[in-house]
Amino acid sequence: MTWVRKVTLAMSALAMTVGGLASTTTPAAAVGGCPSGKLCLYNAPDYHDLRLTSTSTKACYGLGSQPYFMYSVASYVNNLPVNAAIWEYELSGWKLVGTIGPGKFSSNAGRSFGVGGAVCMGGVHPNVLMT
Repeated sequence: MTWVRKVTLAMSALAMTVGGLASTTTPAAAVGGCPSGKLCLYNAPDYHDLRLTSTSTKACYGLGSQPYFMYSVASYVNNLPVNAAIWEYELSGWKLVGTIGPGKFSSNAGRSFGVGGAVCMGGVHPNVLMT
């Protein structure tokens, strides 16, 4: 067997291996039971206690005003095509504390991500909640 053929076979095997690994990654739509085209915010880690879902790409929701009071975002899945900005309200006004990009997810966002704040999509500022 010539060295060219050996290199070609080795490259083919490597390509098949990498291709197989890429096809087994978990898409965000399969995470946490959150459907495609929605933002899902959970009140507990590991995608438990779903509190907010949204299909809107230009809206803002107060976290404390959600059913059964959502204190903070403990886990999330963003299947929207836009960023979801997480805000907290302080005495000096609204403070951006994080952005959840399209296709991003976390099973544990911490204990105080967006405490009593808001989630806004499509560049909307939480001041719209005050009007």
